[in-house]
Amino acid sequence: MGVDQKEARQKLANAMKKLAKENDSRFWKDIAERLEKSKDRIVEVNVGRISRYAGTGDTVVVPGVVLGSGDIDEPINVAALYFSETARKKIIEAGGRILSLEDLMNENSKGSNIKIMG
Repeated sequence: MGVDQKEARQKLANAMKKLAKENDSRFWKDIAERLEKSKDRIVEVNVGRISRYAGTGDTVVVPGVVLGSGDIDEPINVAALYFSETARKKIIEAGGRILSLEDLMNENSKGSNIKIMG
């Protein structure tokens, strides 16, 4: 992960902190703090794990990378920092949505009814 990616993560974390303060949201503050960790501590979550702990129509945020190992059979909305191509394909084929963290911030500024994985 290069300097540009680190700077982009920090910029995103700062935007989340601002949103958290504006909306009194502990959720976005928590995600921002997770993004500020070193690249070695960024979480990796497989789609199989997402499928195991989330149900139809749930929204899940992964403050890291979503990988394609495992199966996902239900439409689950997933927001993450990065997605592998396999993960992206499996989520979409199951009827779910792929969201960037920025998109999720715009859709749900309070961070309500979202599960954190990772």
